[in-house]
Amino acid sequence: MKRKHILTILFVGLAAMVWAQQEGQFTQFMYNQLAINPAYAGARGMGSFTLLYRNQWIGFDGAPETKLLSYNTPLFGNRVGFGLTVANQTIGIENQWNATMAYSYNIAIDDESSVRFGLQGSMRYFGFDFSDPSVEIREQGDESILYDGTEDRYTGNFGVGVYLQLRQLYLGISVPHFFPSELGINPNTLVDEVAKLSAHYYLTAGTLIPVSDNMQLKPALLAKFVPNAPFDADLNLSMIFDNTFTAGLSYRLGGDGSGESIDLLALYQINNVAIGAAYDYPLSQIQDQSSGSIEVLLRYDFIKERGDMANPRFFF
Repeated sequence: MKRKHILTILFVGLAAMVWAQQEGQFTQFMYNQLAINPAYAGARGMGSFTLLYRNQWIGFDGAPETKLLSYNTPLFGNRVGFGLTVANQTIGIENQWNATMAYSYNIAIDDESSVRFGLQGSMRYFGFDFSDPSVEIREQGDESILYDGTEDRYTGNFGVGVYLQLRQLYLGISVPHFFPSELGINPNTLVDEVAKLSAHYYLTAGTLIPVSDNMQLKPALLAKFVPNAPFDADLNLSMIFDNTFTAGLSYRLGGDGSGESIDLLALYQINNVAIGAAYDYPLSQIQDQSSGSIEVLLRYDFIKERGDMANPRFFF
């Protein structure tokens, strides 16, 4: 059986049992929070474009590959926020597109603290190309496989989130896609065994701890929960040097042993432009077949004044 077909079974077949992570996974989550929480729109107090590319499990044919472009900005004196995200993910013979529009409403607590409530609507496309020549069918008669064709699915959804900022601390809770959506194939209406997209619940948190005039400590957390699936979380600790260079280390729970991965992160900010990169070293059994995952990020900020870089929100 070809590797690409194996991956299709893993990510589509196991999804039928609601056991696999179905949303995109990002190591640089602290710089890409709009992808999981609509309340983040406008939270940094400036407009920002973010471009991200992720190649997961290098060495596997048909392994997950993600491309994402987003924009978010505050509006009406920072009372509301607006965000747009377009993402493409390929896994084996599956090609997925997702377009999201986010809105947030900001309630100021004081000059440095606020709570934002977010709402988003999304449209998602799933395409499965069973005619791909790399696919080798070992068992005939599987109703979840179109042996000589393609399958297209379009689904709509909505999500909600809350994002709290208390000076140098942030906390977010979100559900990006509320309703389950069918993404598998099974013409047998008497059997309820079709892969479905399940609701994912996210919690994010982070803070800035001054160490010296030119150094800050930046811990961050991303916790993910899916019903009937193992709990997953990313624990990150980064150092910011001279408000310009950030270096960090993350540990990702999960996998089948001591964790899923150890991740190295770096971000360089010069004026309006930030360039980030991450490398995930696998800790699970997949390390025997993969040399890890890579992720690169490019962000452009519409900074009004140089002094905006000193605002703690700038680093989230």
